[in-house]
Amino acid sequence: MRLKGRWIIRWLTCASFFFYSLVGQAWFVIPMVATTVIDFQVGRMIARSRKKSRRRLLLATSLIGNLGMLAYFKYSALFLSSARHGLEALGIAHGTGDWGTLLLVALPPGISFYTFQTMSYIIDVYRGDARCENDFWRFAGFVSFFPHLVAGPLTRHHQLIPGLTRMQNKGIKPRWSEGILLFSMGLCKKVLIADRIAKLIDPQIAQPQNMGFAIAWLSILGFALQIYFDFSGYSDMAIGLGRLYGIELPQNFNSPYRALNPSDFWRRWHITLSSWLRDYLYISLGGNQCSKLRRHLNLMITMLLGGLWHGANWTFAAWGFYHGLLLIIYDLMRKQWDGWHPSFQRALTFFSVCIGWVFFRANDFSTVKIWLTQALVPDANFTALLASELIPLLSLGFLITQLFPNASSSPRFARLSPLLQIGMGGATVVALLFMNYSSRFLYFQF
Repeated sequence: MRLKGRWIIRWLTCASFFFYSLVGQAWFVIPMVATTVIDFQVGRMIARSRKKSRRRLLLATSLIGNLGMLAYFKYSALFLSSARHGLEALGIAHGTGDWGTLLLVALPPGISFYTFQTMSYIIDVYRGDARCENDFWRFAGFVSFFPHLVAGPLTRHHQLIPGLTRMQNKGIKPRWSEGILLFSMGLCKKVLIADRIAKLIDPQIAQPQNMGFAIAWLSILGFALQIYFDFSGYSDMAIGLGRLYGIELPQNFNSPYRALNPSDFWRRWHITLSSWLRDYLYISLGGNQCSKLRRHLNLMITMLLGGLWHGANWTFAAWGFYHGLLLIIYDLMRKQWDGWHPSFQRALTFFSVCIGWVFFRANDFSTVKIWLTQALVPDANFTALLASELIPLLSLGFLITQLFPNASSSPRFARLSPLLQIGMGGATVVALLFMNYSSRFLYFQF
């Protein structure tokens, strides 16, 4: 059984690396292999070392290596282009072309996820919060486990290694009904809701100057629902696939559009990233154990970097800055905010979050300005065809976000009524038929 278990882990790890090579270009595997090998060895060296200075040096080596690789692949073109624009604005450089193209390389999908994953492992080993992993194949499986590899959830060592250890010792014990149900739910959310909304709003966002008041708001609400059903759909599919292997991945969403305030929203949205930023960035900066001014600065730095984590565009940094402001405003008026009726709190939070999605979706600040301007100026124009297709989708999506619990905590398929089982099966078949018309998951680019 031990030999069989070891080969199960090796097979799953090799299959995960092969899967990753098919997602984009084959060479994308190289940086992930490098990260896996280096951090496996660094983790063991930190655990064995008794000298504090050596442990710090090893930690710094790992962090610099991970962040350096992430900076090169994801942000080098952005920083070079920004430097060129800055020099031109100062009159120092003219006609130098786009410097960003000098280091323009393809972005390996999911690189932000697996680098953060190995960084958290190294930090936990350094802090003494986790034991170092001495089985290379198990560690490689932790890094590369294919269901969550490309777009999360962002797992920690203690959330995945125990499941891989059980698999190694006892073999695969799949939870078929729960896994298939959750995967089907995620597929339907992505294909039948998120992609249908995207098909209607993407042409409008591409020409924001032609939106008008009504379409501007329909596009804002549409993207708010699109990104939720797209990303939570992927998370549900990943967790469902994990259950087919007897692995329980962490929950990533908890009805975020029912949040009562900005802080509550970040406890419900992309939970694994929010907790990572809290534990490894916010607390490291001082967290709440400091003055109010310093606490607000810590919040802003955390949200700025969290926004920039999402992509190499200053609009993502602006989105993070915006949410930092929301969190600071809530902290300053917490007593007053918490005293309002829950329905008003939810409506205000949802409205605030929706405005922020404009920064997240827009390709540049010019689009942000035009889009928000259109949303602030009422007019009589209205696209009947768009409204007739989009409004029912938005209504359905909004009802799902408000009335149904998070899919990852859904009941077992066998406990559903026969009518619901038939309906779920029918919706899954329709989603499979529409897959040829679907787009990539939004978080594949992060």
